[in-house]
Amino acid sequence: MIFKTKGSTDPKLLKDIESFWVKYEANIRKKIMILTGISLKNDNIVCYVDSSTTNGYYGGRTITLGVKGGISKDDSLMVITHELFHISYWEKIKKMGLTKNSPGNESKNEWKIAELAAFLSMGEPCLMKYWPKANLILYPQIKDVYKKVKSYWKNREFDKFLTKSYKIVESN
Repeated sequence: MIFKTKGSTDPKLLKDIESFWVKYEANIRKKIMILTGISLKNDNIVCYVDSSTTNGYYGGRTITLGVKGGISKDDSLMVITHELFHISYWEKIKKMGLTKNSPGNESKNEWKIAELAAFLSMGEPCLMKYWPKANLILYPQIKDVYKKVKSYWKNREFDKFLTKSYKIVESN
């Protein structure tokens, strides 16, 4: 992954975030693979550390880490992982035949499942040890789907969770 600044981001902050990521990246990627079967791909991914926003988001081969107002090391690590997760998540659900859509063209319910899958994964104890003080938020707009599918997460069988979740939201 390549780290770049956006806006007036302090170069020292960029270096700190990058070194913190490099320190834990291999272990995080391994834990995500064990938990979900998703291989976090970070080749040719650019992570923009952006001082003009507080949000994190992803695109085809980019992620943005908003640092406006400051960001903790825990939050930076979790958000980078969360956004990388999304990029590889779409590859997985396409291979599973659950969607023919692509990010940005997904249905509202597909977006909710994607966010929920990231939220649940990032909240697992095996990952939380890397960001114990991170601000992990269940977005208000996904709470309806969360209530319908949270029981499918109990066994941590990610493929079954996705398949059952898609069936539930497609029937609504």
